[in-house]
Amino acid sequence: MDHDRPAPVPIAYSINDAARAIGQSVPTIKRAIAKGDLTPRYPNSKPIILHEDLLAWARALPVERP
Repeated sequence: MDHDRPAPVPIAYSINDAARAIGQSVPTIKRAIAKGDLTPRYPNSKPIILHEDLLAWARALPVERP
């Protein structure tokens, strides 16, 4: 195993992994989905969030505290 190579960036996340990747809670991700801010994809019955969609959502968040 090559320990000098960084781990590849996932192309998609489960809801739990998306929350972990962005440092937020699962309910926060589910609220974003319910509002239409994040679009889940369904390769089967389990939704995934694409890396670029999660990144775009994070970049669109306000820069000021509410």
